[in-house]
Amino acid sequence: MPEIPEIETVRVHLEHKVQGQVIEQVTVNREKALNVPVQDFIGATTAQQITAIRRRAKQIIISLSNKHALVVHFMLEGYMRLFYPSEELTGRPTVVFMLNSGQKLAFFKLNLGYLHLVPTVNLAEMHELDRLGPEPLAADFTLGKFLELLAQHKGMIKPLLLDQEFIAGIGNVYSNEALFCSRIMPERKASQLTTAERQNLYHCIREILARAIKFGGVYEEKFASDDNLTGGFEPYLQVAYRTGQPCTVCSQLIETKRVGGRNAFYCPACQK
Repeated sequence: MPEIPEIETVRVHLEHKVQGQVIEQVTVNREKALNVPVQDFIGATTAQQITAIRRRAKQIIISLSNKHALVVHFMLEGYMRLFYPSEELTGRPTVVFMLNSGQKLAFFKLNLGYLHLVPTVNLAEMHELDRLGPEPLAADFTLGKFLELLAQHKGMIKPLLLDQEFIAGIGNVYSNEALFCSRIMPERKASQLTTAERQNLYHCIREILARAIKFGGVYEEKFASDDNLTGGFEPYLQVAYRTGQPCTVCSQLIETKRVGGRNAFYCPACQK
């Protein structure tokens, strides 16, 4: 599932290549991905300009000129692809927007994910964004705020980092990386972490997410044929998906175990 760096990378692409364009035609191939009837969706989006692109946690919010917005959640397999006028639309898209530039913006594999139309551009009024925790890269997400939130929980630290009501936008990949960076074993209890470990974890979360955004995350699906950014962080992964490979710090082999129902990747020597 894409996390903050992957979704932020898509947002940047959309902002640079799609924002300001007008949706001239809409094709819907899977009505279940929508929250309104197909004709209502087409009627509300056709002839509308894309005025802003934002991100909240793992969702992309596309604002339209009629004060409506589209909330996109890729979930496990979904992705977005831009086809240039000279390129043929390939694959089996869930929804396609034909833009006034001749480009086609296609949404794929929204089987578990969705593309919802909401009658507002105010994030606070979008039910899809309810109950989300703070953004870990936001300026107001301070060390003090993190320590305050952490003090309210006693369970295992890795499942807690995956809890979108605790902190929004962190998933399996970057929770593993943050725990390795801070040298914390994934099944450690949050209540048992030392003050130094809590502080290190906060800084590791922010530093790793920021660096992953810079290099385009680890998403496999390219946004467009000339996309040279997406997926560039994969060579920098320290533990995620590296089971059986030597730790970059101590050369001990990386191991995997199930923690809270998800795969946890860790170094048995570096993490305590």
